[in-house]
Amino acid sequence: MVASSPADMLLVRNLHVSYRTAEAVHGIDLRVRAGEAVAVVGSNGAGKSSTLRGIMGLASALADEISFQGGDLRRMPTYRIARLGLGFVPEGRELFPGLNVAEELLLGGRLLRGPQRRQKLDEVFALFPRLAERRKQICRTLSGGEQQMLALGRVLMSSPRLLLLDEPSLGLSPLLQDAVFGALRHLRDGGLAMLLVEQNVHRALALCERAYVLELGLITRAGPSGDVRADPQVQKAYLGG
Repeated sequence: MVASSPADMLLVRNLHVSYRTAEAVHGIDLRVRAGEAVAVVGSNGAGKSSTLRGIMGLASALADEISFQGGDLRRMPTYRIARLGLGFVPEGRELFPGLNVAEELLLGGRLLRGPQRRQKLDEVFALFPRLAERRKQICRTLSGGEQQMLALGRVLMSSPRLLLLDEPSLGLSPLLQDAVFGALRHLRDGGLAMLLVEQNVHRALALCERAYVLELGLITRAGPSGDVRADPQVQKAYLGG
């Protein structure tokens, strides 16, 4: 059981996530501190996405604690969780296919007004020049990498305090993975806290300071990314060691 600390932004204790009668996550603990990048890695079906969905109120979850900056997220609707400052980039992006790039981004910044809206839009276009070039292009016609940039940009329009990312490299070419993870490094270096769920263990450990290894709904290893990378079992299972 993890003990709370004043530095914690997100604290999760004894989290269980279920789908009808099947439990996908079996009582895990994790934390993200202010300005920290944390990875949750593991194979497909380990419960990584379910962990994020449980935190965001998108899946049936029970926990002793799910708190964000001291506020209790349990039984809180997802839209209120988002307004507190948790930005969620889902697996599969979940864009509105008929909108163009600028419209999709402005949807993410719908609570902003006037100059604030324009400023955030300019910040996203500076981070992702590809999106600036395609601002009038319809979302469904974008490449997979461009759609991933757009999903991330849409969340950034809301100025999140903590970014939750579900498999941002999934289905992307190595070149586009470089672009997406380059943007995440820039955000991390700027002090944005993040919780990253990722099957690409190499990239996740390179980006994040700490990591949790999730297997069959249980955390089997946790610690600084360097220690997790050096673990022989992690190397054998995920790093080709």
